[in-house]
Amino acid sequence: MARAIAAGATDIGRVRERNEDAFVLGDLDAGLLADADGELTCDGPRGLFAVVCDGMGGAAGGEVASELATRTTWRELTEAHATDDPQVGARLLRRAVRAANRRVFEEAEREANLRGMGTTLSAIAIVGGHLIAAQVGDSRVYLARGGELTQITRDQTLASALVGAGRDPLEAALAGGSTILQALGVNPDVEPSLSITPLHRGDRVLACSDGLYNQLGPGALEAIAIGRASPAAIARSLCDAARAAGGADNITAVVVDLGGDDLAPADGSRAPRFVEFDPREDGERALTSTSYVVRRLAAAAGLPADPGPPGIPATGRFTAVRRPRPTALPTRAPSRQVWSTLALIVLGLVAGALGFWLAG
Repeated sequence: MARAIAAGATDIGRVRERNEDAFVLGDLDAGLLADADGELTCDGPRGLFAVVCDGMGGAAGGEVASELATRTTWRELTEAHATDDPQVGARLLRRAVRAANRRVFEEAEREANLRGMGTTLSAIAIVGGHLIAAQVGDSRVYLARGGELTQITRDQTLASALVGAGRDPLEAALAGGSTILQALGVNPDVEPSLSITPLHRGDRVLACSDGLYNQLGPGALEAIAIGRASPAAIARSLCDAARAAGGADNITAVVVDLGGDDLAPADGSRAPRFVEFDPREDGERALTSTSYVVRRLAAAAGLPADPGPPGIPATGRFTAVRRPRPTALPTRAPSRQVWSTLALIVLGLVAGALGFWLAG
């Protein structure tokens, strides 16, 4: 069985008035959550689960959304049946994320002061020697192997979609600005991006909010993440470094070290083999090297279809810049349908303007 040693850390940063990040780290076999600053060791058949959420929505909305999302995904998975099939595990994780989306959405519908709240999400589980990751928004999951750190999720942002469509990363960052293409809890349903990555002994996984990677940049992030210290020390060092670099946003990091006979032996390879899972298909047809979720979101925003690279490139390939969060909700928040319609119009105008500019 796989053996995981994990720890997490979070920091309010130096600018925000409250911490809208949240994380949960737990042992699915024991049904126990780790202490906020403690390490957790998991070696049972169901193993470890971790989720990082970055809430948004002004007032208390962001905090409520991220807390609801982390706790709901955890509860849903503790109640799910055990499996050693990675594709079944991915479907169970997808179901848990969609349940969390409904919980956040329904809470916002009930409470007027919470309307408009939402959260990003990156969740991981270990199933049958594979890392299962689910993502909504722009929180990320990385895997460290052979002294290199590789991003194994694809940011659901306008900038990322523009890069995938062949635009220069700097131009995409300027045109895409700070727009994410979807968030958990904003609409009645959500489609998380799912990935399945074969694990090797000695692999290290990092799940984090954008307040970490945006503040540190790929070089500093990699240098700290591949260090020889314990997961608890690495998680705290990452948060401390991001705070020292400016701490412009809330900062969260969960670090997991992996070993055990269930995992393939280390073979000297570096970049992991990435496969995204499409739950609409079965068997080999369900495994793709590009993100159908990002392609669908990009198409909804009026962007060209993503041609897709043969795999997810290394750290920093997909630029993500988050939109600024409002400090307070308006007295009468617009409905989610209006918000979504306006967002699509804005995205279409931005994409059209960029195309005209590039053509000129």
